[in-house]
Amino acid sequence: ATFTEVPKDVTVREGDDIEMPCAFRASGSTSYSLEIQWWYLKEPARELAHELAISVPGSRSKVIHQRLGCALLQTVRVQGNDISHRLRLSGVRRQDEGVYQCRVADYSDDETQEHKAQALLRVLSRFAPPDVQAAEAVSHIQSGVAPRRHGPVARPTSPPGPGKRPQPPPPLAEGDTSAATATASAAAASSASPPPGQAAILRQQHGSGRAR
Repeated sequence: ATFTEVPKDVTVREGDDIEMPCAFRASGSTSYSLEIQWWYLKEPARELAHELAISVPGSRSKVIHQRLGCALLQTVRVQGNDISHRLRLSGVRRQDEGVYQCRVADYSDDETQEHKAQALLRVLSRFAPPDVQAAEAVSHIQSGVAPRRHGPVARPTSPPGPGKRPQPPPPLAEGDTSAATATASAAAASSASPPPGQAAILRQQHGSGRAR
């Protein structure tokens, strides 16, 4: 006797529908009475009747809630050597996370033999980020590398174009103003009065004019 198909661990998002398969084959050719029970294992036990939409047409199914950290979801019994059943969960929620176990009861001998196969269901939030982005965020956090902040880059000053006027020079200080004024006065005096030689010639010319 062995399982021919077992449920597998699965991760889904809230609101998704899933199926968990379970198939078992008894040893020998004699017709046996086989039974599959689906159990939900989690502490504390939760009321799943309104959360799990289970539909198995033509089979005897029942939902029993217990206070032992587990819940019997479905029971299916057949006569024969093979039995299979799929547990269908529609519109799963975060509280549906847990272990789902397929138990097969073999009534071929005087003593009932029980075989088990189980899988873990994980339910992610509908608005959870993708796994790749989450992994990148974790790697950045672990490395501790923060993005660098660059200050403003100094730009070289370009010569004024044809449509631009050069900026006027900055105003001079008080001492610089007096010095510039003295320099300008000296320059004006030097340009207004002729050198000493030329002044003597002018005086002679004026004197000779008077003598005439």
